[in-house]
Amino acid sequence: MLTYKNIAVGTDGSETSLRAVRAAASMARAYDAKLIIISAFYNHAGSMLGAPRGDEAGLPVVSEDMAGTYLTNATRIAESEGAEHIEIVGKSGDPVKALLEVGQDYDVDLFVVGNRGVNSVRGRVFGSVPTELTHKSKVDVVVVNTSEKR
Repeated sequence: MLTYKNIAVGTDGSETSLRAVRAAASMARAYDAKLIIISAFYNHAGSMLGAPRGDEAGLPVVSEDMAGTYLTNATRIAESEGAEHIEIVGKSGDPVKALLEVGQDYDVDLFVVGNRGVNSVRGRVFGSVPTELTHKSKVDVVVVNTSEKR
């Protein structure tokens, strides 16, 4: 029987990432798994994968305090979905790298992410968190449809 013990989900505070948190929390409840909610923080703006300069090219500044706020909000949502075993982790660095490192530290056997960026031009050219995570992860990855048109 397929089962998961440690499910990880990332949040950047956006509505779409919180939809992924809701889905991950429901899965954690169903599998009686631990839910690890991760928020990456990076304290300086930087070029994203060599993208040309412009509003969409840089990673926004996300402070450790902001990440903490995102984690608090995500925890409330996870609890409302019935997840009982929740851990929160703020991790400095690139979101995919942070997810993978926390995944190793917590023996994660399932990642849940939203599909934000997968179908965007930037996502197709420079990559997106869900795309990069599915390529680099050694465990299952569930990509949740977080589009507003659902």
